[in-house]
Amino acid sequence: MADVLYIEDDPNDADIFGRLMQKLDRHITYMVLSSGTEAINYLLGKGSYQTFRPQLPKLVLMDLNLDGISGFDIIEQTRAVDRTRFLPIVAFSTSDSPRDIRSAYEAGVNAYVVKPGSYPATRTLIDQLCDFWLDKNTRIDYT
Repeated sequence: MADVLYIEDDPNDADIFGRLMQKLDRHITYMVLSSGTEAINYLLGKGSYQTFRPQLPKLVLMDLNLDGISGFDIIEQTRAVDRTRFLPIVAFSTSDSPRDIRSAYEAGVNAYVVKPGSYPATRTLIDQLCDFWLDKNTRIDYT
């Protein structure tokens, strides 16, 4: 099981995320999925995950602007199913557009975070997100 599931189709952003997670002085497992379809299959137990239904992560961090199935679609589909209805989902986007932020909350995100422009700021933000969502947030764990 991964503590954090990161959904990102930009390989550079996914690489940066992986390097930053490894630099955190914490034992946090993570997984990166690169498409909306793969994320839906993983979270809802469809496709190749139909026979092996993975345990849900403690936090889903996702880019909203994915090719194909968007982050908005993922949020709406996960909120429509009991298993993932209350799964913490944080939008992690370069967009600070009020329209995007509003749409993300309407779709059902728990938080919306704009990606910082620098590597050190991103590291600090990811550390803070993990601190809150993995350590301080009280959640319901589903199987």
